[in-house]
Amino acid sequence: GGRRRRRRCVRRAAAAVTRASQAGVRRQIVKLVVPDDQRSYKVFGAVPIQGTSAPEDLDPWPGGLKQQYPIALGLARELLQGVTGASERLITDQVLDAEDACGLVLAQGATPAEDAAVCLFAGCDQLGRLREVDGMAGADRLLCLLNPQFKRLEDFSLWQRGEARSVVFERGYECSFAFEEFACRGEDVKLVGEHGVGWCAFVFLDDGSEGTILHEGALPSRPEYSWLEAQINARHPSPRWARQLSRVDEEGLRFMRRGEEESGGVTEREAPQSESER
Repeated sequence: GGRRRRRRCVRRAAAAVTRASQAGVRRQIVKLVVPDDQRSYKVFGAVPIQGTSAPEDLDPWPGGLKQQYPIALGLARELLQGVTGASERLITDQVLDAEDACGLVLAQGATPAEDAAVCLFAGCDQLGRLREVDGMAGADRLLCLLNPQFKRLEDFSLWQRGEARSVVFERGYECSFAFEEFACRGEDVKLVGEHGVGWCAFVFLDDGSEGTILHEGALPSRPEYSWLEAQINARHPSPRWARQLSRVDEEGLRFMRRGEEESGGVTEREAPQSESER
């Protein structure tokens, strides 16, 4: 199920972070897809939850950072447990900025040098707090940015860029693990990048289908959107809307099929096979 997939993804992320740390990378970026908040209850705390995706929630909110925070916080804690081996009681968290849902998770390792930290949802307005966290971690301890809200220097305002250079872009941050989902040419695409392994790109042509890899072997760097689009066009030229129209032509409209089932009829496609046919 979804929980099992999430845990498997976090385990892979922890393994990639560990490999990068062993290679001397002490400043890392981790990107994870935060699952929808399916809980039917709300817990109000330092970062208030503002709606969930549960069907019974009368005021759903599709997924701002404040809604994602409690779920992402769990991912961060699991990640640090996997990296440091620390028990649940040796992992603490605190809110750095309640308005922007930025938090900090700390794990106590076997030795002080093995302590590690994750800064969650760091944004352009948290440079001061990030500088403090960086100083606290020191040069030899691991500090990860989980789902930072910036990608490049241009994301910062002109008067922020000097500090952004010294706090982020000149600190040697490397992306050790990334799991991303987005649409490309109307198709669902998933990217996985792991330190020491490379990048893989998958396209999911139909809902519920198995992913199809778009290349041979691992890619050395994150593929660009235009490259992904070209690969999809070359390997799967028929777009999703055309496939859906073709399916309607072959199978009939969905409401017509449902009517046949309700009237007691069995379509040829659904008819059970006889022993001889099997």
